[in-house]
Formats: sequence, structure tokens, C-alpha cells
Amino acid sequence: MAGLGYVNDRLYAESKAGAMARRGLGARRVREALRFAGVEEEDAAALAPSIEAGQVSSAIAFAKRKRIGPFGREAAERPLQEKQMAAMIRAGHAPGLARAIVRMAPGDDPEAILGPG
Repeated sequence: MAGLGYVNDRLYAESKAGAMARRGLGARRVREALRFAGVEEEDAAALAPSIEAGQVSSAIAFAKRKRIGPFGREAAERPLQEKQMAAMIRAGHAPGLARAIVRMAPGDDPEAILGPG
């Protein structure tokens, strides 16, 4: 089947990684999902640069979906910020990036502060 082009692990990995990034999941979580799905290391490694390049946009999408930081209704107190940061880290985002987003005030432009992802 693979020889005939019906099965293509790289295309599957690209599709899965893209869908996960659009949902706001981070690079670590995407790599784990690909490994769990049985995607060969060679195919996963080929996607690594694009996964890493989309880190900021994925983190922003997650924050928007969960109403974290600049997408919240009001500034979060420290205990809530810690919970939000933990959620972002569980979603696969780097701690530094999660911290930067969680500490933003509602209404801040995350892309202007973090740069385009």
C-alpha cells in the first residue's frame, strides 16, 4: 500500500501536526503524539523545523481558546496565573513562552510583544 502511494507517513504526520498546532497544542505535545502514532523518527524529524517555527502562533491560539493572558476578561491573580501556566505547559508549550503569555494584561497584542509565530 505504501509503495502504491495509499499510505504516506510523512503526509499523515504533516496533517496531524498541523491540526494539533491549530488547536493550540505545543511542540512537545505534537512530537509525543507523532511518536505515539508510530510515525518514524525520520519523518518526525523532517517536520521539526516547521513545528518549532509555529510555537508562538500555537501558544497564542491556545491562550485565545482558554481566555488566558491578553484574551482574559480581567487581569488574573497569581494563583490563577499559575493554573493557566500549568495548563499551557501540559499543552506542550515552553515554560518561558507560557509565562510571557500568562503575564500579559487583557487587551495586549501578543503578536506585537512576542513576534509573529
